[in-house]
Amino acid sequence: MAERGRPRNFDRTQALDRALMAFWQDGFEATSMTDLVEAMGINSPSIYAAFGSKERLFAEALRHYGSFYANALPDALNKAPDTASAMDAMFEAAVDLFTRSDTPGGCFVVNSVASNAPNSPEMEESLKQLRRERLEQIAERLARDVRSGSLRHDTPVQELADLYAAILQGLAQAARDGLGKERLAKLSGQSRNLISPWMMD
Repeated sequence: MAERGRPRNFDRTQALDRALMAFWQDGFEATSMTDLVEAMGINSPSIYAAFGSKERLFAEALRHYGSFYANALPDALNKAPDTASAMDAMFEAAVDLFTRSDTPGGCFVVNSVASNAPNSPEMEESLKQLRRERLEQIAERLARDVRSGSLRHDTPVQELADLYAAILQGLAQAARDGLGKERLAKLSGQSRNLISPWMMD
């Protein structure tokens, strides 16, 4: 029998994934400890012993999302051979993520901001940091292509990065609202027009 206060043996990654799905579905505030116990298959003393608090569990679930789900976006962005292809690949990865059949839909970060976000400055800052990282990743890809000469030297890098990041958030919300994959793909396909005037022949 396990000692009092010590967590039972469980797969931490699997438990985090289940917690993530619960938070992703209903948000932080609306997800109770009872919901988490049911989703994770772990009793509440073990959850507290392993993760410290509901807030810390949410923070770890947020990192899990970035590492195991949203990581497809920067990978696609950086591996493409040119700017237009990079943006296409990023949006394709985003649409795939937002419409997965095994997740609640949309983007976990955007959903968490939209409703039932943690009422905590620290948690709010963690969510903002992930959004900033995505914006910085887009801006760095654009800046890299300016430096390489594939984009014009006067390309408005920050403005375009801001616009692309806003489109990503819009796609995530549209997916959450039930817009299908085909329509999301058509919307994201229009992004190529944004970069075309700045591409070198």
